[in-house]
Amino acid sequence: MVMAMAEKLKPEEKRQKLARAAMNVIWRDGYHGATIQSVANEAGLPAGGVFYRFPKKHDLAQAALETMQGEFIPLLDSIKSKGAVGDRLSVFFDYLDAMTPRRVSHGCPLARLMLDMPGDADFDPARKIGQGVFDALIGWVTDQLREGGLAADRAAIEGRRIVLRWQGAIVLAHSMNDRAILDDEIADLRQTADALIAGT
Repeated sequence: MVMAMAEKLKPEEKRQKLARAAMNVIWRDGYHGATIQSVANEAGLPAGGVFYRFPKKHDLAQAALETMQGEFIPLLDSIKSKGAVGDRLSVFFDYLDAMTPRRVSHGCPLARLMLDMPGDADFDPARKIGQGVFDALIGWVTDQLREGGLAADRAAIEGRRIVLRWQGAIVLAHSMNDRAILDDEIADLRQTADALIAGT
């Protein structure tokens, strides 16, 4: 049955399926706990296909980060058309709320992989992708605050602070297995963002 499924998928579809599986396995088990076999099982594809497309473990890490980049950046872009700044920020925080259950269970997939990756140069391309996703997230929040009336320098500081607080709350909520920590922080971040663009 696995082979029949594999034959129906085009090469790029197989690669995407394996990359998504790598992201899910690394998120659940950590980078060091992820294996070629566990990625293959997650994808429902033969293990040989994982090794063929991602011969080194840093290739798996890069594929996982590219998958996150390919989902999160378009998501941020899609919010740009959601009305005024306050409306866009509200939608953004709604997305953070929707992500909360899995963040409490497994932590942030991006931060987890970035922290797990070894420091050697083979991982530099993957690391740049992950840093780029965080930069895009901070930049998006900063742009909204600047459009909402904050000076550029202040918007940059507050945008980074909002993302920092969200990430810190994920770490604590995951460590304590306590969703209320993250729910409370996101609710407070909503109020903080509203107050910033209201000038209060």
